[in-house]
Amino acid sequence: MAARHPWAAFVTAAWSLLGVRAPAAQATGTVDVGLSSVRYDGFLPSAAASVSPAVRWEQPTGTLTARGTYLRFESGHRSLQGLLAGSLLVRPPVRGWRGELGASLGASRYLDFASFWHATADARLHVLGADRGVWIGGTGGRTSFGSAARPVAVAAIGAWARRSHVMLAASATRSFVGDTAYSDLVSTAHTLRGALAFDASVGARFASRGGGRGVFGEASATLALGERTALFLSGGRYPTDPVSGSVAGRYVSGGVRLRLANPAPLVSRNSAPTASPRRMPDDGDPVASVRLEVLPRPNGAVRVVLYTANPAADVELAGDFTDWQPRPLRRTADGMWETVLPIPSGTHRLNVRIDGGAWIVPAGLTRAADDFGDEVGIVAVP
Repeated sequence: MAARHPWAAFVTAAWSLLGVRAPAAQATGTVDVGLSSVRYDGFLPSAAASVSPAVRWEQPTGTLTARGTYLRFESGHRSLQGLLAGSLLVRPPVRGWRGELGASLGASRYLDFASFWHATADARLHVLGADRGVWIGGTGGRTSFGSAARPVAVAAIGAWARRSHVMLAASATRSFVGDTAYSDLVSTAHTLRGALAFDASVGARFASRGGGRGVFGEASATLALGERTALFLSGGRYPTDPVSGSVAGRYVSGGVRLRLANPAPLVSRNSAPTASPRRMPDDGDPVASVRLEVLPRPNGAVRVVLYTANPAADVELAGDFTDWQPRPLRRTADGMWETVLPIPSGTHRLNVRIDGGAWIVPAGLTRAADDFGDEVGIVAVP
């Protein structure tokens, strides 16, 4: 089942703000093939087969996603949905403040008798900390059922916090769609541990005029079997969404996700167009003489120290705790390089770059491939 709700988009955006966004431009494509049991409110339950292709283009400053879903019910009826959505982060953050702009364009046709379309734009202002943040935003646009267009206006506020591999978030929204009005309170959780990803949400709709009311919740799990194959299982209850035209209902869905190709970097993080051979160690290994150490301080900050035996004029560090933005290190009197950053406790991913060369993993760190095939170093902060 395709994501239908404003809080689903928020979870994606908030997780991106934390550093899960690709460190370089990436293009990925997937196809979900599955079976579902769906019961729309007021209708009998029905089994359905689904195919959902998706293409996602991602870079440090924004994302663009195109997704479609085809459902064929056992009755022979069909449902078609399409969505094009994007977001743009204003960089760099100014004293912890960051802006975000987004837009969504979608259309759907249900059971051969009803069709909808919507076009919306939104803006958010984020206040970011090392492992937590708050945001406020608004959405405006148009939606239609058939030929009757209605205005859309949404005011929202939310907060998030991360601890190690888990992110928790909560949001409150007040929506006006034509003469329909309703409020939603939603909490979400996301975690990624190895090959298993888990998402869950629970919420309540109230103060509603024409939008339904009550408690709802959804959960999904995805298990990666390899670079190009994963299994997924999801289910729950969702409320009516007057913007996209979806009717409240319950569902259980499972299937297989196929990656069309390994993520292809449009601009590789490890490319070094300005790198010079004379800046590499004599043995050709850029890692052998580079060593990194993290030293937590009592005030919660972390001192990062880099040792390199080769002469260097410039050293940079990038990791999930910097939103993959390069941070310069300062040279000390004894020839080391250092910086102090607010890094939360837990396991983190990072790379270093010397004199504008390739991004590398310092010697002694555990190496791992990230979601886009690049090699990163794993470091634990107590």
